[in-house]
Amino acid sequence: MDNLLKVKEKRDDDFEKWLNSVSEKFKNLSEDQQLTTFRSLLEKSSPSQRYCLSNEINKILSQDIVSSLPTELLEQICHYIDAKSLVTACGVCKEWNGLISSLNEVWRRKCHELGIGRLKDPDVNWKTLCVTTLRQLEGLRTGLSFQHQDIRATCLTLEQITGVDYCNGYLIASADDQVGIWLTDDYELIGLIAVNKRISCLKVEDLKTIVCGHSTGHISIWCLKVSEYCCEAICLNEFYAHTGVIMSVCLCTDIDLILSGGTDFTAKIWCLSTGNLVKCLSNHTHWVIQVALLPTMTEYNDTTLFKGKHSLMTKTRDHVRVFSWPTSSQDGSVYGDMSEIENCVVEIALNPIQNFYTPGCHVHNGNIAYIKQSMVKDHEDGNAEIVLDNIATGSRVCEVHLKRKVRKLLAIGERFALVLLPHSLSDKHNLLVVEVTSGLIVGGCHLPHSSSTTPDLAQVAVGETGWLNGLEKLKPRDVVVALGMLNGQIRVVTWRDIMDKLTG
Repeated sequence: MDNLLKVKEKRDDDFEKWLNSVSEKFKNLSEDQQLTTFRSLLEKSSPSQRYCLSNEINKILSQDIVSSLPTELLEQICHYIDAKSLVTACGVCKEWNGLISSLNEVWRRKCHELGIGRLKDPDVNWKTLCVTTLRQLEGLRTGLSFQHQDIRATCLTLEQITGVDYCNGYLIASADDQVGIWLTDDYELIGLIAVNKRISCLKVEDLKTIVCGHSTGHISIWCLKVSEYCCEAICLNEFYAHTGVIMSVCLCTDIDLILSGGTDFTAKIWCLSTGNLVKCLSNHTHWVIQVALLPTMTEYNDTTLFKGKHSLMTKTRDHVRVFSWPTSSQDGSVYGDMSEIENCVVEIALNPIQNFYTPGCHVHNGNIAYIKQSMVKDHEDGNAEIVLDNIATGSRVCEVHLKRKVRKLLAIGERFALVLLPHSLSDKHNLLVVEVTSGLIVGGCHLPHSSSTTPDLAQVAVGETGWLNGLEKLKPRDVVVALGMLNGQIRVVTWRDIMDKLTG
């Protein structure tokens, strides 16, 4: 047995030496000679040998480069490939799908590039989230992500809906001297409030309190008691506020304040619980068309400028002003000490041209966001841009050029902005989703015409806004936007379940 093993080993060694010698000689041949050698060997091969050679040659000639690459190198290559191409590559074969799908870090980065804000979540399947986001982005581009529904609010009026707001799954709208409340699950009317004076604007917080601004300069405060299928309202207070029409109101129950702005060039701060006037801000040179309370417990005060302070914002045709005041006071007021509020003002000039301004101003992550544009002729493209200015320094953070005419900046987040364009008779998108960093138009849909009821468009309300920070927060059937129209109708746009649409 040992002798036979030795003989076999010697034969193997001899064959190895012979093969090496032939291989070296083969390398020194010309290409024609090498091909002739191949043909000669194939002609002398048996059918079974030719079959085996065919399989071996196919393996060599069609070697799968993806399967042969080390995982670390494959991961580095995939980082340079866009998300859509990676998803396509997964459909080539099972081997590719398994290898590429396992690269979790690659898919996490692709999600971030697509606008997904959630970066630290050990349980998320990043590839699945990436595929879902790509489908959602395609739906945004084509308009299929948006579901449209008209609510006939004829219980309020047959004319223009003057004010609209959204809060926690409920839609609130006003017209003339009535307020209607709808549940957004089925858009059934669950409450109807009759007031004494025409409503110009309204605001709701936590679906417990409604503040109505009236064209007579009055403010009315209503307490809501909402159950699943009905709603009752009790008038808590009504008081004379301004000598002109109230253009904008807001409230914050946490610090017991109401803020109002009107055509009498003033913004006024009221105690919510008592209705007493706390402060009148009279250093405005035009109508105060937008107001916002920015208490310290919200995301707005991320800058050192407002550390330990509450703040508020007012907007006129030509200025945005941010006022701040200490959160604590000697008399123990919930809203703090406003004695020096007019000495702590940050002012940003909007520089309107020929009285032309664009509504919509938002405070986000310590920056003021607004639209800057000039008047152009009807047949010309617009020149609007989204401007972000830092509140603390007053310096320009960025300018996002849209090259369009903009009617209002509806909302803005870390990744996206929601922009309303002037109405078009064509089916072109006039509600746009814009990428904040690049100005790229991600998608949108077409909305019907809605006449302005106030300079800041009180008849338009934005729904849930979490998706502006990352598309993973986009939920089907959430309200995107609602706008009041003529003939007592409200157009509501919600997110469509894009998976149902695709499979249907």
